[in-house]
Amino acid sequence: MANIGNLKRSLSRKQFLQLSAVGTAAGLLTGCQAAPAAAPTETVIPATPTAEPTAAAAGLPEIIRKYPDALSRVVKTKGAGVWEGDALSPAVLRRMLDASITKLTGKSDAREAWAALFSADDKVAIKVNAFRNSLIWTHVPLVTAVTDSLQEAGMPAEQIVIFDAYTTELTTAGFTENRDGAGVRCYGSDYDYPDNFEVAGTKIQLSPIITGCTALINMPVLKSHIITGITFAMKNHFGSTQTPELLHNPAWDKMAGLNALAPIKERTRLIIGDMLEANLHYSGSYPYWKPDYRGDSILMSFDPVAHDTVGLDVLTELLAAEGSSVSLLDSAQRCLDSGATSGIGTNLPENIEVVEASV
Repeated sequence: MANIGNLKRSLSRKQFLQLSAVGTAAGLLTGCQAAPAAAPTETVIPATPTAEPTAAAAGLPEIIRKYPDALSRVVKTKGAGVWEGDALSPAVLRRMLDASITKLTGKSDAREAWAALFSADDKVAIKVNAFRNSLIWTHVPLVTAVTDSLQEAGMPAEQIVIFDAYTTELTTAGFTENRDGAGVRCYGSDYDYPDNFEVAGTKIQLSPIITGCTALINMPVLKSHIITGITFAMKNHFGSTQTPELLHNPAWDKMAGLNALAPIKERTRLIIGDMLEANLHYSGSYPYWKPDYRGDSILMSFDPVAHDTVGLDVLTELLAAEGSSVSLLDSAQRCLDSGATSGIGTNLPENIEVVEASV
């Protein structure tokens, strides 16, 4: 399969969309040990802010900087040898996270960077993607590397919970259920949604795991989508609601509105996009998503819109490299535009700083 690290950016997404013919797109649990960080190499794609800075969002650590307070940084880290056959290397994953978190925060030490984002008093919720109609999910070893990093930075394991909509989805995806035992917790929202909100005129219920946490990490996996073109950071929170089907029309406005809800917007500390595998071709029947691409990279950002903008570039380039249609990605652009309009982030290249690192 193709490799993100070897893919050359010969066309921008907008150029490719203009040149492409309109068509329809075709259709594990391991431990993680700390490892010494290899010195990463990096390439910075600079940009210039186009708006005056404003005060940082209330309640978030000052180290979290994104547009319009600063350029929204997206770190794209490649890990050589991250796949060992069909298994992921915990040591390489850890080096990838260390490189990403230091480049994102500007800290020289990974443990210091995690500690600057999360305190020992936080209750951290990690939203993964373990959707039941899929065969591609956020990779367990990557999530384990994150929870190990949090604990080494001083976070008690019992104050970390990995979650998605249903516990059965999590266990199918390779996670181990742990509701109240020692160690990192892991369970679904299941059918307990007491908190009501409104998104673009639609009443929804938001997961009590989100409303009960103080800090949120969003860990999506890169997939195509028949309605929204792409499902990544912003759409991952459809699984944070009891009735995600109510958010599909119009999906772009409701996706933006969902991510603009205070419990999500004001508690999101970090977004870590899983591109270790991806789905390029959504299917019209089960499984709707399966891994049809193997990669070696992750994304990390504070800004969900900037994060998904870079993710959309990757998805577009992968489709272009195999000569496939990208017509569905027009919808993804509408979602990004709506997200930017709602004030949750930016999708303009001049407001985004992309940092590429290799370990």
